[in-house]
Amino acid sequence: MNNNKQSFKYKFQIMLNNPDHLERKQEPVITKLNFTDDRVHKDSLVLYDDADNAIPFQLIDSRVEGDYIQEASIVYLVDMDKLVTSYWLYADEQPAAVEKAFKGIEKLEVTQGDGFRRLDTGYYILELCSGTADGSSYGKWGIRYFEAKAEGKNLIKDYSNAIGGFYGPFFTPKNGLINPPEHTTVDCIVEEEGPLYCRYLFKGTVPDGLDENLMGKKFTITWEFFFNTPWFRRKYDVDDFSTTVDGIPVVNKITVGDEFESGKGDRVFTSFASYGGTYYREGDLYANILSKGVHELLEHADEQNNPNIKQYKDNIGEDINKVSWDYFWRLFCVQEGILSAEEIKHHISAIIPESHTQVHQSERNEKVLCDRFVDVNSAPEQTIFPMSANKTAELNEETGYAMVWYTSNVVARYQIVQRNDSGWVNWGTNGENEHPELPTGSMIYSAYGQFGNWELQADTMEKNIDSKQGLAAILK
Repeated sequence: MNNNKQSFKYKFQIMLNNPDHLERKQEPVITKLNFTDDRVHKDSLVLYDDADNAIPFQLIDSRVEGDYIQEASIVYLVDMDKLVTSYWLYADEQPAAVEKAFKGIEKLEVTQGDGFRRLDTGYYILELCSGTADGSSYGKWGIRYFEAKAEGKNLIKDYSNAIGGFYGPFFTPKNGLINPPEHTTVDCIVEEEGPLYCRYLFKGTVPDGLDENLMGKKFTITWEFFFNTPWFRRKYDVDDFSTTVDGIPVVNKITVGDEFESGKGDRVFTSFASYGGTYYREGDLYANILSKGVHELLEHADEQNNPNIKQYKDNIGEDINKVSWDYFWRLFCVQEGILSAEEIKHHISAIIPESHTQVHQSERNEKVLCDRFVDVNSAPEQTIFPMSANKTAELNEETGYAMVWYTSNVVARYQIVQRNDSGWVNWGTNGENEHPELPTGSMIYSAYGQFGNWELQADTMEKNIDSKQGLAAILK
């Protein structure tokens, strides 16, 4: 590297502002650059931190004319406990001396047939999958392997679930087509891939169900991963839509589900917390109503000459809580073919009004509980519905590890499940009766680790370091 700073023509100040004076550790920062008034060679940049140390960086989203940058963004990691500080970017009209390549994020060999990328980010090992659409939990798109390297534990046992799927309103019994990660594949596109930053697009089409308002809709999910930091994030964009769920209007709101598996008798997370405490309703009355309807349908399954119903009964067993919640949905899925479209409509015509009455017109609406940390497995149906939050966490009180989420929009209600009987854990952006609550276009930040104070981690994700390029100083 060229360490003689006076040999560069330009010196740009990068101004860093730290909202709320939070302590920042290995925080990814993306700064927009514009050199239309200067002549900056694409291979000339060198970045120094506030201690005058040269630090690794990655250029992304570059617009170059010839060898000269017009616009770009620069990605780098910041340790910062000051309110404000400055980094310095040096540039020239000629290439700088070539430095040794920075190792950073590594691509590993994928393990799944539909594996798209398996990454060692320095902090995580994770595998992104495109899905198989085979109707099983082993075929969902999203992150199907997720391990913090320091812990050395995969949070999704046997690749049988995924982080990042989205569900309602497209995949409710009313629509007749459930679980997009199980019945849809996505096209995976590399937008940026380098040592500090990787960005991928998942593009898919929602299969048509029974709701005409939801037909022909497309979606894009943008995934972003950074080197050696607990942060990763994604953004959900879906074609505009308007429909009803549970008899209540839904306009451009979706259910995102991050699901974890650890096997029967175990849970990845043992409690739930919401920033500053949480109000929630406990118990899933809809699950009871749906479970009752499922078991009534199966009472005479052996008498019916339908191999799909018999196979479904064999899979589900006697206790729905001991298998994945997905089995509820599969019965009402057009593509599964267990029930006909008319049979689905007949059954939901009873389920939806009953569940709506139970949830919205009963005393339960007034029995709102409050606690800072919630033992979800002790709640009825091992389910709670926390209200109105954008910073939440699921905790494992034995290991001290927590998954922390920040959503760029407030979510009116969540569904949190931590079920010891099956080992299934869910973080979902929906309220009772599968009503979606996350506005489309929302960004979700996530971080997993042993955080001394998870709320501070959430604060840093909510209030990123603000960075701006300053004026150029001409050095020669």
